[in-house]
Amino acid sequence: MSSGETVMPNQARIGECGDELYDVVVVGAGVTGIGAACVLRERRMRFIILEGSDDVGGIWSTNRWHGARCDSDFIKYSYSFAPALTAQCHQDAARVHAYLQDVARQFDLLPCIRFKANVIRAAFDETEVCWVVTTDQGSVKARFLINGNGYFAEPHLPELPGIHEFQGQVLHTLNLDDGVEFRTSRVVVVGSGSTAICCAPALGDVAKTLTLVQRSPSYIFDIENDEIGWVTRLCQDLYSRGVRWPVAMLRYYLQCKDDAIFVLFRRFPRFWRNYFAKIWAPCMSTREFQRNFSPVYSPWEQRPTFSMGLRQRIADGRVSVHTGEISHFDDTSLTLTDGTRIPCDVCVLATGYELNLLKFDLLVADKRVEIGGLSFFKRLMLGGVPNYFQPFGTVHSAWTQSLEPGVALAVKIMSYMDKHGYRKVCIDPVDVDWKPGITPNYIMRAISRLPHSYGTFELPSLDRLFSYHFKPGAYTFEA
Repeated sequence: MSSGETVMPNQARIGECGDELYDVVVVGAGVTGIGAACVLRERRMRFIILEGSDDVGGIWSTNRWHGARCDSDFIKYSYSFAPALTAQCHQDAARVHAYLQDVARQFDLLPCIRFKANVIRAAFDETEVCWVVTTDQGSVKARFLINGNGYFAEPHLPELPGIHEFQGQVLHTLNLDDGVEFRTSRVVVVGSGSTAICCAPALGDVAKTLTLVQRSPSYIFDIENDEIGWVTRLCQDLYSRGVRWPVAMLRYYLQCKDDAIFVLFRRFPRFWRNYFAKIWAPCMSTREFQRNFSPVYSPWEQRPTFSMGLRQRIADGRVSVHTGEISHFDDTSLTLTDGTRIPCDVCVLATGYELNLLKFDLLVADKRVEIGGLSFFKRLMLGGVPNYFQPFGTVHSAWTQSLEPGVALAVKIMSYMDKHGYRKVCIDPVDVDWKPGITPNYIMRAISRLPHSYGTFELPSLDRLFSYHFKPGAYTFEA
């Protein structure tokens, strides 16, 4: 949609094919979709965003549980073209959501979004050389498709023996609102990943008692003071005065630090095991640490979790931790396999989500694309799928650090095609010897359904310098 066109918010046109041909259709108005649309807006390309819900923000709009927050420095997680200047290093879900809403308004994206338009299928028309994207509100055509549908799908609900006999309240964090308090209830949080570790201390502040039951421990970074340092404060102050390069340098420094930590954790696991032991030593015995906070896997085989104030709440007795398999529930409690019985009025399942990178049918030449095992070039283009981009962020750091250069590369490809009269671009499928960079349960459960990425270092600080340069010879173009 051209930037000079006046359309009321929520009224982006969508109708039967032939109604209008856009340059790009963007699926999803979350972090990926909003980021991509801002770049398209700047390049004055005609686009429409299809969003299944009634708001922007994606998972930051739907996740409202106690303690939900971004675990990356927000100056780095926010977009480079609209950095968030804040007094805290990290932001909770509500503030991240508000930030994305502000960006959508700032870049005048709301008129280009069709809300409550659930994408059902996208089929590439070889005759007209365009994508036909079908939603429950109609269809739209575009030369290119950018898929930002996110990667989490429905909640993961493990089998819990006897859960149906439990007389208390059972909630998955997806259905938990941080405005709800449980002052008279004994709350048990079940889970061992990032959601559980973030949720437990915040939920413990509004519950009679809080017990975290984890099947296995995680490595946990815990902080008490979340205020930005003087360097970040100075960079932000200069940015507000029109001097922008210090923030750009700060963002790159923070990413280099993240990448270095990731590599060093993997290279020297014993050193970092000792590091985590020293963090937790002041608030518990060695035996308690070994049982509840010492994972069997090495650091950064799974992403370390991030909490705010968990150590202090454990030391104060406001949060207790038990590690072990759940044997069964009865009407008022749950029992672990070691015989430990934990009274419970409210059970919060912080058990994560199922992974699904493609939430609609994708067809090329009337054949459904199965992305499991398919080559995934620079975490941007699927082998054999023309005029299709799916920017994928980094798994060990801020999502946007890989998202932005991926979107920029996609736009360079589109501009090159316009300049040379090409209508179609594709990456040939290749066999890729691939294994995931990290191995949390949500990835391993879906490993057979994941594409195999190649063409990057999977370290954003290096990829920005070396991986996302546009080289026409790497692609197959057709007029």
